[in-house]
Amino acid sequence: MKGGITAMIKLIATDLDGTLCNANHCLDQTIADYMKKLSARRIEWVLASGRAMEIVEPLFAKYAFRCPVIALNGALVYDRGGKLTQRWPMKTQPAQAMLHEIQKRGVLAVASMEKGNWCSDPQAYRQRMETLVRRLPDPALFAQEHGFLSLTDTPLEQLGACYKIEIYDSRPALADWARAATDFKVSVVHGDVIEMTDSAVSKAAALRQLCESRRLANEEVLCFGDSENDLEMLQEFRYGHIMRNAEEPLLAQVNHIAPANTAYGVLRVIENYTGIPIGKEQA
Repeated sequence: MKGGITAMIKLIATDLDGTLCNANHCLDQTIADYMKKLSARRIEWVLASGRAMEIVEPLFAKYAFRCPVIALNGALVYDRGGKLTQRWPMKTQPAQAMLHEIQKRGVLAVASMEKGNWCSDPQAYRQRMETLVRRLPDPALFAQEHGFLSLTDTPLEQLGACYKIEIYDSRPALADWARAATDFKVSVVHGDVIEMTDSAVSKAAALRQLCESRRLANEEVLCFGDSENDLEMLQEFRYGHIMRNAEEPLLAQVNHIAPANTAYGVLRVIENYTGIPIGKEQA
């Protein structure tokens, strides 16, 4: 593969957690340097994440690197300067009904709203996050890089449009209940996070539109992911790669498999396709 299609790759789209980020859900200097090296060669990066922009931005601030961001699984899209360029909120009535049903059921959930992040149980959410962070190799690094979402006390009805709902529950019956709601696109991530956006929203749809605006052909794009919310994107684009560390049922659904994120899998695949070395080039 090396050197064979160097001129074809013009854009790289990658998920963050479990894909580009390391075991601490953070970036490091090796990743940042390689991103800058490819950008200098006019190969554009696009981050396609389930995260909100307020969490994505701090990851890159220390490395002085900017690129377009597809946030909240495609519900919001930002340009390289951080300006919001596209927004796809959920339909108001179904979203409000879903959030009120979540409250009634006593389920832990966070909703990314137009005017802040609503949570059904802020204390339980913080406890969940603190428990997850303690399991990381370097919890202090995670907290230093991005910490937690800021939650609002504003009543739900005053928060405007809803872009994404995350339900934290591993019960299959709850996932089935969410999938039965036809107004939403639903994916289950890491076994216990049920993600919901508008039915027309996905990372694939946002990336497709971005590529059309740049007049890029399908085969000029490399993309990477590790979760159910990445599948549509990885299947639509010819050079879609799922990470080796993805859950086993997902691996068979994508044509290409990249090494694990903890082994710089994204960087190694890009190096193979472009011939641009990860380390310093010899003079």
